[in-house]
Amino acid sequence: MPAPTGFKSSDSFRYLELALIVIALVLAVVALLANPTRSGGSAAAALADTGVVAQANAMPHQGWAPMTTYFSAFGSRSDGGEIIRYEWDLDGNGLYDTDATADGGYATYAYAKPGEYVATLRVMDEHGRTATDSLTILVRHPASSPVDYWTVFDDSRVQRVDIELTTASWEQLWIDPPAKITVPANATVFGEELSNVGFRMRGQFSLRESREKKPWKIDTDFYVEGQEYRNLKQLMFINNIGDPTMLAEKLAYDMLQFAGVPSSHVSYIELWIDISDDGKDPVFWGVYTMVERVDKKFLASRFGNDNDHGNLYKASHAQRGPMDLIYYGDSIEDYPTQGGQYAYGKVTNVEDNDYSDVVNLARVIDGTSYSTPEDFAVALEEVFEVDTFLRYVAVMNALSSWDYYPYTGNNFFLYANPANGKIDWIPWDLTWGGDPRSELFELSGFGLVERAPLYEKVFEVERYRSKYAAYLDLIVRQRLNYSTVYQESIHFHDLIAPYVIQGSGDKMFFGDTALLEYEAFKAGWEWLAEFAGERSRFILEELAMLSQPSSNVGGSQ
Repeated sequence: MPAPTGFKSSDSFRYLELALIVIALVLAVVALLANPTRSGGSAAAALADTGVVAQANAMPHQGWAPMTTYFSAFGSRSDGGEIIRYEWDLDGNGLYDTDATADGGYATYAYAKPGEYVATLRVMDEHGRTATDSLTILVRHPASSPVDYWTVFDDSRVQRVDIELTTASWEQLWIDPPAKITVPANATVFGEELSNVGFRMRGQFSLRESREKKPWKIDTDFYVEGQEYRNLKQLMFINNIGDPTMLAEKLAYDMLQFAGVPSSHVSYIELWIDISDDGKDPVFWGVYTMVERVDKKFLASRFGNDNDHGNLYKASHAQRGPMDLIYYGDSIEDYPTQGGQYAYGKVTNVEDNDYSDVVNLARVIDGTSYSTPEDFAVALEEVFEVDTFLRYVAVMNALSSWDYYPYTGNNFFLYANPANGKIDWIPWDLTWGGDPRSELFELSGFGLVERAPLYEKVFEVERYRSKYAAYLDLIVRQRLNYSTVYQESIHFHDLIAPYVIQGSGDKMFFGDTALLEYEAFKAGWEWLAEFAGERSRFILEELAMLSQPSSNVGGSQ
């Protein structure tokens, strides 16, 4: 059929394009109004507009495929009623195809393929008012990591490491242990031979208090430039001083990975020492946890291969004093030192004297006045990954730990990520506490630092308190509870138990210099489960109180 007079076929395409543009704009406006949080608004804005807040929470929110993620709507609320419906779009396809109402907003999803997924929660209250909240789930391909963690840190078995060195080198190690002298040795790591590596003691308290079963480190390239083991330059063997179970730190690192915090992989090894010129057989030294070192390989695997060159700072109170994040001035020279070293000890870019990123962080946290806690939050989020810190603190407080930032300014790294210009938090050297009823928000007693301004100011921000409470809730429901910790503890106890008694026995429990009775190892793992049960009950009770309508922290679960 011919076109009407004066009407060209190309005009019809123009009109069609205009119509499609108008439709797209209308849909965008509708989506913006329906989902203020996803479009860059805040939960507070959603409450002001609709009287309803949706709070989407997930653990883990980042990791390697395949990855199972646990979701909660904890913190969702209505100012004039109850939330009666929870729906999730977990795969990012735009459909709310998971109705979690019967489960109080909790849901689980298995991400089989790598990618970035936007998961969205939609809630509705009894008045028919709705709100949404979204979060990004990052699932990395295992091949994107520079290290094959699933082989090197295979925690399904205990792998063997043999160290061969001369009598002279062995005696040199013991002349002055705190000096951590490096000596040449040959190492056989999981059956792979490495010649002429550097071998030395490591640690602080764990070195000083451990008698014969010292913590050790292998430097693969100390004498041979470029020599590595499976793309790693250093292997660290931790002796678990003070923990007869040898399980607590392993379980703590696993909880941090569950929480989505960038943290080390951990597995078990059996260590044998062979003095090559004494005419004797190799000696079994003990079972150790092998903990991944935080270095450029670690950074590349967590932040991307192009983002491993930022400043990495290590908090080591005993060596350099506390990294307390107190603002002392605009120059690193204004900050306290110990033993001639800055407390903000550089691990990367050591030759570069630029500390401006961490000084600026201290200025934002402690050297600037804000009209409201929310003003502080906005400024902090420009320079710091707050969500990582909240997840980290949730795990450490769930474990009732004491040897970390707000108490000691110790046992963590700060990484200035060049990808976004923000500083991220990386945990290290983890401990469990012993008080199942220790405080969740406030500090329990005094620590070794004068002040912990980051901790104190973060918990003045209501939305941070709500998010932190939601993370505590997910941790105790999924990981730190009697059933889960019992199963994990007995699994790893049974895995390492046959190795502890082989040869002349693990030197922590056997021999003239043993620190602990073997009975403490055999029965100690049960304490971890009992503590987890008591701690989880206390946390859930406290969170239930926070969920009351007068609190505005927590949710209608």
